[in-house]
Formats: sequence, structure tokens, C-alpha cells
Amino acid sequence: MNKRDIIALAEDRLSEKRKQEVIKWLLKNPERQQQYHKIKAKHVAKLLRESQKATKNSRFTLSIFQYIGYAAVLTILFSLAFLYKPTKDSIKIEQPSLLMATTSVGENKTIELSDGTVIMLNSNTSISYPSIFSTNNREVVLQGEAFFDVTHDANRPFIVKTDGGMKIHVLGTSFNVKSYPEDSHMETTLVSGKVRVVEEKDNKTVFLNPSQRATYIKKEDKIIIDKVDTEVFTAWREGKLVYDETPIREVISDLKRKYRISIAVASPEIMNYKYTGTFDNLTIEEILDLFEVSSPINYKLTQNKITLHMTE
Repeated sequence: MNKRDIIALAEDRLSEKRKQEVIKWLLKNPERQQQYHKIKAKHVAKLLRESQKATKNSRFTLSIFQYIGYAAVLTILFSLAFLYKPTKDSIKIEQPSLLMATTSVGENKTIELSDGTVIMLNSNTSISYPSIFSTNNREVVLQGEAFFDVTHDANRPFIVKTDGGMKIHVLGTSFNVKSYPEDSHMETTLVSGKVRVVEEKDNKTVFLNPSQRATYIKKEDKIIIDKVDTEVFTAWREGKLVYDETPIREVISDLKRKYRISIAVASPEIMNYKYTGTFDNLTIEEILDLFEVSSPINYKLTQNKITLHMTE
């Protein structure tokens, strides 16, 4: 992937398959996303300028460029991305724009989609979605973790596509999806309603009822269903981290994503440990202190790096 692919996407010159490949690549490259936004804005600006020559009703567009200013224009143009395509005499609506929302390490963000669906993104997460959904379905692409409160629409199923090869189909419900590329598995936890989870590779399909979790083990290519306390898996929305016999590997990964900190493991046997406990909006230092009093794990903090080791 390179700048030519970004330009082709911005100018709507890619096949549907290639478009999805480039979008998937952009989700993994925040800097490239910014480059795409700028290129798309310039492309739409060019289309608008060309349209002014072919239509008499261009005063509104001219006033935008003359009085609003570059920053505001860039925002407007981005919201128009993919909406326009030139013809001989005018510009016509072609398809919705592709929008992207991202969070960095330690950041949460809430967004609302055009259908009223509300999504809360956990740290280090990316999601792409159309500005306006099609008449057939409502599909978004997620990398990371997010909580979805989906607006019911019997005619248009809501689909969450993950980088791990899973699709979650719903009509109107609330659920949590955790799918980080570096994790060994991905999870879908249903709070209310009903969802259908599909593993795309072999088309494995399972249905979830409230308080059920579907865990897809990537290496083993299998799905495990179990009954869980949903508050444990959605507590991150309130700044909490809750663990119940959770492998320490997962705890470490969560701490790295929530806090801007590097964690090294000096004692390999630590990775066999399972941790139980709750971190309620604590600082990383407070969490490490809890580790020492509630587990056989000690730590050493040097500058911005933590080293964990087992108690001798």
C-alpha cells in the first residue's frame, strides 16, 4: 500500500474488493488516515470548483470558501467525502462518505452514527463507518474494543466486522466486542438482545443470548460460548478494570493499552498466574501496589518502564 492507493480511494477509482483492502490498511495506520482525509478534502474541493463552472447556483459554495476559512472548509469537505461525483453538467450524489474514529493509548471516545447507534471506543481502537448507511445493512469495521448500543431496525441488520475474521450481526441490542490484533483471541459479550457471531473463514455461526460470551481462539480456529457477568467485561466504560481468574497476560495487555507504560516480565512463571481483582480508576502506581499485596507479583518501576517478577 502507498500514496497511490490512498489517492485512488479518495477519488473512488478502486474496485469494491480493493477498496476494503485499502480501508483495512488505513485502520492500522493512523498517520495514513490523516493523509487520506487531506487528499479527499482536496479532491472534493476540486470537484466543487469544477461544478461552479457548470452551474449557475454556486453562490453558496463561493461564500463558504470566501468567509468560513480553510479549517472549517476542510471539516465540511471531509463530511462530504464520497458524496459527490462529477458529471458533464453537474455533481450528483454517488455514495456516503467513509468516516473513521480512533483512540490513542489511555483514551476513550463516544460516537453516534447516522441511525442513532451509540458506540464507545476503548483505548487504542479504530472503527470505520459510512456517514449514511445503505438501505440493505449497517456495517462497520472494528479493530480494538468497543461497546455498541445499536438502534433497532428490522430491515437493516447491524454488522460489526473485525480484523480477526469475525462478523457480529444484530438488529437492535447492546454488546461489547474486544478484538485487538495482538491478542490471541477475540470476544463478543452480549448485554441485551440477541446476536449472531460468524467466523468468516469456515462460516462457523453461533447465537448469543444475554449474559453470554463468544470467545474465538485464533490459533485453534474455534469458538467457545460461556455465561458471564457482563459488568466485568463492560466496566472499562467507567474507567474500571475487573478480573476474575484472568490470565496475567491479558491483564498486562490491558494495562499497556490504558496507561502509557512499558511492562516487562522478568520471571517467566508469572505468565502462568491468573489474577482476580478490581482496579477502580486507579493510577498505575496504585495498581502495582495492589499487585504486591494481592498476588505473588512484585514490581520495579524505573522512569516509564515496569518490570514484574515473582516474590522470592
